Amino acid sequence: MTLKVVSAKLAAEIDKELMGPRIGFTLEQLMELAGFSVAQAVTRQFHLKKVVGEKTNVFVIAGPGNNGGDGLVCARHLKLFGYNPIVYYPIRSNRTEFYKQLTKQLEFFKVPILSGDDADSWKEFVKPDKTLCIVDAIFGFSFKPPLREPFQSIVDELHTLQEHIPIVSVDIPSGWDVDKGPVSEKYINPNVLVSLTVPKPCSELLDPKKTTHYIGGRFIPRDFANKYGFEPFGYEGTDQVLKL
Repeated sequence: MTLKVVSAKLAAEIDKELMGPRIGFTLEQLMELAGFSVAQAVTRQFHLKKVVGEKTNVFVIAGPGNNGGDGLVCARHLKLFGYNPIVYYPIRSNRTEFYKQLTKQLEFFKVPILSGDDADSWKEFVKPDKTLCIVDAIFGFSFKPPLREPFQSIVDELHTLQEHIPIVSVDIPSGWDVDKGPVSEKYINPNVLVSLTVPKPCSELLDPKKTTHYIGGRFIPRDFANKYGFEPFGYEGTDQVLKL
């Protein structure tokens, strides 16, 4: 099946219209739905009933922007689903009060949050014998290369860790150009990709034999999808994700 993809420019236009005065979604609403869909994808791919022993940790790496916000929401839902999320949030966003509220919610649920001060120790929390997966919520479709620190070092480390622990990337693998794909020798090749709203061009460069692809972000009707040149996805029942 050939999937319709949209460029970074078109994805930004979709978000702008969704949050514009005619439709009226807020960033907070879309982020909640996106983060919930990522959490649901994790539960589909790494079901707790199939977990052996103490391997229930999900390590979430959150970037400073909206992709990171999706990761923070995802972590909260995973906690409620019975997983043990640990969040690494090296550069906290001061863009709006909402991001502070997301971290307060995690603290309320007693989800550990590592900060930029843990740059040398975060890897101690990622052990193959205890970690189900790593959620890569660092950068999304608006990312423009090159990577800067501390994220270059983080992605370099994830490049090594992915041989031992599955990585779930949110919307695009962090460090990839949304339209062109990997831009460096060391890059993330995720075990799972959760595209939000509609896949981006770089998703076509992933090997379907190595990467399971989900679509999430179930908040647009058919006429809106058709306006931007794609068909809505066939979500089942109350599901917020669909395996492609």
